[in-house]
Amino acid sequence: MKNKYSSRIREFLDSKTRKAQIAQVVLCVIAVASIPALVLIAAAMGNAVQVFRQFKSSKHLSKEQIRNSINHLRKQNLIEYVSDKNGKTIVKITKKGDTKLKVFDIELMKINKPKKWDGKWRLVMFDIPMRFTKGREALRFHLKELNFFQFQKSAWIYPYPCEDEIIFIADFFGVEKCVEILVVENILRDEKLGKHFHLP
Repeated sequence: MKNKYSSRIREFLDSKTRKAQIAQVVLCVIAVASIPALVLIAAAMGNAVQVFRQFKSSKHLSKEQIRNSINHLRKQNLIEYVSDKNGKTIVKITKKGDTKLKVFDIELMKINKPKKWDGKWRLVMFDIPMRFTKGREALRFHLKELNFFQFQKSAWIYPYPCEDEIIFIADFFGVEKCVEILVVENILRDEKLGKHFHLP
C-alpha cells in the first residue's frame, strides 16, 4: 500500500496546504501510511493522531476530526477493515476509495519544468471513438489545465517531458490505447509556441 500511490500525494501530505477537505486528507494519510485498524479505535486514538502528525497537511487535525472523518470514509465505502494473513486487522482502501485518490492525484498534477529546455516538443495526439466521448473531453480538459498548446483539434503540444503524466490521465479515463505521444525536434512557424510557453 505504501508504494502504490504517487509521489504527488506524499508531497501534498508533506506540505502545509489546506486545499483538500479533511476527509480527503485523512484518506490520503491512510493510503500512504498503512495504518492498522487497531490504532483507530477510541481506546488507542492517540496513537492514530501521532501517525497523522507525521504529515504537515494533517498536523492541524484534532482527534475528533480524524475519528469523524474515518467514520465518514467507512460509510462512504472508501475504506474498510479487513484481516491480513496473520489475522491482524488493517485498514484497506476500497476500489471506490482508490478511484477517489486517483482523481485527487490528477488534481494535484503538475509537470516539472527542467532548468533548461532540451529544444524538443512533446506532441500528444489522439483519435478517440465517439463511444468514449466523456474520456476524450476529460483528456482535453486536463491538457488545457496543464497549459498544453492546442496545435490541432486532437493534437496538443508541450515543451517538457510529460509522458508519464499523460499516460496516467489517459489510463484513468480509459482512452490510453487511443493516445500517442511523439517527441518532435522541429516545428515550422513555432513562434506562437515559444510565446505560449515563455521560452527564450
